[in-house]
Amino acid sequence: MPAHQHQNRRFFDANELIDLAVISTAALTGLLGAVVGTSFISGVLSLAGGTILMGIFNWVMPVSVAMVLHGVTQMSSNGSRCIIYRKHIHWPILRGYLFGAAMCIAIFSWILFVPSKTVVFLLLGAMPFVNYLIPKRFALDITKPGMPTLCGFTVTACTFLAGVSGTILDVFYFKSPLTRYQIHATKGFTQTLGHIAKIVYYLLVLDLVQDTAIPFPLWVFAAVIPLAFVGNWFAKHVVQVLQDHHFRSLTQYATMAIGVVFLIRGLTLIGQ
Repeated sequence: MPAHQHQNRRFFDANELIDLAVISTAALTGLLGAVVGTSFISGVLSLAGGTILMGIFNWVMPVSVAMVLHGVTQMSSNGSRCIIYRKHIHWPILRGYLFGAAMCIAIFSWILFVPSKTVVFLLLGAMPFVNYLIPKRFALDITKPGMPTLCGFTVTACTFLAGVSGTILDVFYFKSPLTRYQIHATKGFTQTLGHIAKIVYYLLVLDLVQDTAIPFPLWVFAAVIPLAFVGNWFAKHVVQVLQDHHFRSLTQYATMAIGVVFLIRGLTLIGQ
């Protein structure tokens, strides 16, 4: 393996000057509480929660640790949402989606790229505004021919680079004729697969994780699974009273507000 690839196959970015002392009990409680809260947000809006959680993790721990812990959490969160709404999964789009995702995974497994904190924050912040940069005549619809493959490739790339892809994925759903239940179910299914792929990429393909480098007990990885399900279970009752137009409006405003916060954080890191 070339020397530069050996340098990339490590747990921490050289520019990440972070204190890796074991996280305090209070901080750990806060992180676990964030898992429940952001899972609830995701369960209501079908996105945003994962972006907030990735920003929190990326703020307080190295990128690679954040990617794996976030992947476990979101795999559970999206997986539970997929189970809750399993009857509404829109199966016809999945073949093309999985093909596009597989192509993306193959490319990343070849180049072995690990993003810096700055890159992650800038991408987290920019994603909510992508929808406004696309001309209306090029409006994307996940149910149209070719769109599932494009969606699968693009969303998987964003997941590997920023840890999340919900706002990009939503661009393909805004103009679709699917109901909020179909959106919850289908996105939940594809996002679950995407986060599994992210875990495999950072944990096995890049061979990054070492027990001594993780600043919290390993049981945290198991604890986030039921906590994510709890957040989605409570969210289910809110979704039942939301109308489709309210659902889309809340999603739009929430993601833009979050994007501004993370863009500012990314810009401040550039000069450091």
